[in-house]
Amino acid sequence: MSVNVLLNYYNFDEDWAKPFLAPFVPGKKVLILPLAFREDQVGDEQTFQQIYGVNGEKYQDIIRPFLAYGIAESDIQWLDFFDQNTDPVSQINNADLLFFTGGMPEKAILRMHQLGIVEAVKNFQGVVMGASAGAMLQLKDYHVTPDDDYPNYGLWQGLGLVQGIDLEVHFLNTDLQNQCTKRAIADLGLPVYQMYHEGGLLVVDGVVQVMGNVVLVK
Repeated sequence: MSVNVLLNYYNFDEDWAKPFLAPFVPGKKVLILPLAFREDQVGDEQTFQQIYGVNGEKYQDIIRPFLAYGIAESDIQWLDFFDQNTDPVSQINNADLLFFTGGMPEKAILRMHQLGIVEAVKNFQGVVMGASAGAMLQLKDYHVTPDDDYPNYGLWQGLGLVQGIDLEVHFLNTDLQNQCTKRAIADLGLPVYQMYHEGGLLVVDGVVQVMGNVVLVK
């Protein structure tokens, strides 16, 4: 059984998501993969720890929802891109649940290639979750809507863990987002799920279940 969870934020412990995810999240050994970071924020081990380390800026926000499902902090591991002494493939193989954090999806995929973990992720038999960039990178093909990171609309290839759909993440019903949704439908020939803040998708064996506030456009 393949289980993929596509989110905007680290808020999947809220009532709109928890009933859907309760069968899949508790009791898992979690591996966090923070690979979508921007180079101007994270460029070495020191800055990685400042953002993702135990006392880092994003650490508590990322682990908090897992703790709400009863997962012990000791069962949450982190893949450190700059750590040369840890085998990331072994980390993946020892996990039950992979969680990809937000940022820039194409940078995460590039770093996965650099680490040599693409096949391990594609062959992973557990639950794969991701927020924002971590959701987009799971798709076979996806579009990006212009924002602070992307000056222009663009099309990218993901890992292909989830096929047949595209996403408009962080949806706020803006004219730009709706225009890019329509353009992506024309370009990719795929339906687009527009996910509001309190919205996401649970995909089990390719069957999409909407969680919370999501609009399907096709």
